Amino acid sequence: MKKSNLLGLLFLSLLFTGCDKWFPTDSGYEHSLLVYMAADNSLSDLAVTNVNEIWEHASLPDDHALFIFTDRRGKGAHLLRINTRSHTVRIDTLFRYGIVNSVHPEMLEQVIKHTREECPAKTYGLILWSHGTGWLPWGLYGETPQVEAAPCASASAFQYNIKDPMYPQTKSFGKDGNAEMEISALATVLEKFTHEYVCFDACLMADVQTYYQLRNVSTYLMGSPTEIIDTGYPYHKLTSALFPYRGESSLMALCDAYYNKYDALSGYYQSATISLVKTAYIPGLAQAFKNVIQNGSVHPKDVNRQELQSYDRLKEHVFWDIEQMAEVLGTPADYTAFTRALQKAVVYKKATDYFITIPIRRYSGLAAYLPVSALPRTQEAFEVTSWNEYLGWLPLAY
Repeated sequence: MKKSNLLGLLFLSLLFTGCDKWFPTDSGYEHSLLVYMAADNSLSDLAVTNVNEIWEHASLPDDHALFIFTDRRGKGAHLLRINTRSHTVRIDTLFRYGIVNSVHPEMLEQVIKHTREECPAKTYGLILWSHGTGWLPWGLYGETPQVEAAPCASASAFQYNIKDPMYPQTKSFGKDGNAEMEISALATVLEKFTHEYVCFDACLMADVQTYYQLRNVSTYLMGSPTEIIDTGYPYHKLTSALFPYRGESSLMALCDAYYNKYDALSGYYQSATISLVKTAYIPGLAQAFKNVIQNGSVHPKDVNRQELQSYDRLKEHVFWDIEQMAEVLGTPADYTAFTRALQKAVVYKKATDYFITIPIRRYSGLAAYLPVSALPRTQEAFEVTSWNEYLGWLPLAY
């Protein structure tokens, strides 16, 4: 079906279906998935594209439920349900929330509760769709360094003209107008529920600071340590990968679909990094990294950052490869122990050779922050992360 027809049908569905609770509300569901699209921002039109991709290719077992929350610029927020009735895939509007702040914690909590009241299930999944800047608090992405950053050894590879139309746009979780959701607030909401997996269709979310904060919210976390091209996840493959839900193998299938989507493209669009982390092993990973920094003799300010793998395109990098960082900071024995812990935690990882202009030479699947005094506000924010509080790295590091 042509996209234009799908778009028209989507708006007709929003206009006329209302809160038609035609489906059973017993506990006979095996799995329920919520795709939460905080799209009251520059990604607003792409939300429609992704909803249409899901709808056009949806294949749903009777005991699986699929919900989509959308909050688009100037359109208000809606909770939709995609289902099959009489061999026809339908979109029904369950709730119209009006103009809301979709990155306010209470809004996310309300939407999750509504989906669970409608379709109680044995297991639940969540995809968080929006802009994202990893662990960085609101307003800190791209802090101007007090001291000009030293050029990378491969400086030419990082040259980037944001106005060049040849470069793809990226999704930079959560942005509604000028509001953003802090990771601590996200954790507070999600810890009230049980999820099998939480996946981030948003930039820079696969970093250890974020994942350590979220280690108790789900069994698996999926995301990218780099940015994500704005077309996002392979939504035409969403239900074929995740339904029926079979645990880790289903999530790996979604990771494969994501990687393959972009690896099949050419030029700058052949850009993807993705990883899947099992949260039960995050505490062990944290302990292994703590041993690295406690027993190692290398100070963060003495690290040759020109040789480190970075995942962002900032003047002063904030997202570095955690495995290479551990290798530089730690003793050989502690580094070896860390790699074992990392292999247990990161159960899937794939990356293209480049992400737009960033060469991906080392790839562990997780980013981490390496303290740097040139970014004082970022340093202060890092100091109060739960990751640093466990490590005790700052203020001892400086």
